[in-house]
Amino acid sequence: DDVIFIVLVFFLLTANTPLLSLPMQLPSSSEEAPTLAEAGERRQLLLRADGTWQLDGRPFTSLEQLRDAAELSRTDRLDIAADRNASADGLVRLLAWLASVGLTDTRLLMDSDND
Repeated sequence: DDVIFIVLVFFLLTANTPLLSLPMQLPSSSEEAPTLAEAGERRQLLLRADGTWQLDGRPFTSLEQLRDAAELSRTDRLDIAADRNASADGLVRLLAWLASVGLTDTRLLMDSDND
């Protein structure tokens, strides 16, 4: 019985079965990577320790004021940085608002300082 099982496993492993593959078009090495301008500029959003916001250098005193004036669309690319002393509640409310707007391309920037 063991011999038959081993022969069966041998034939299963060596059988010429076609490999499954997905059709994809990979870039060749001669093609250049898109520049930042071609890929779309990223917008910068900062949450300060005092609870104020800054979007692309423009200050806002509250999240409500930011929501009213920001004009974010779902195609925007957003980098979010928060001061380490800023309220986590402000960041959570921001992320909830961004989700409701449908903005999905966001990055949370972090400081690698370990002090």
